[in-house]
Amino acid sequence: MEYPGIPRLTPEEVKARLDQGDNVAVVDVRKASVYARGNISGAICLPITNLQSSLDELPSGKLLIFY
Repeated sequence: MEYPGIPRLTPEEVKARLDQGDNVAVVDVRKASVYARGNISGAICLPITNLQSSLDELPSGKLLIFY
């Protein structure tokens, strides 16, 4: 699904940004039980069903990468 104004990154682009130490935060929007089975190291678990009510938990001043 495409969202106007929101760029899509390939897995390689995400890895490059993380490897470069860019000012990024990865947000995993899957259920906590799925997150617990495996995730990107350092990712924030914020299930999509709670996202809108939890926006204040997202770090400010960072590029947010959602998956």
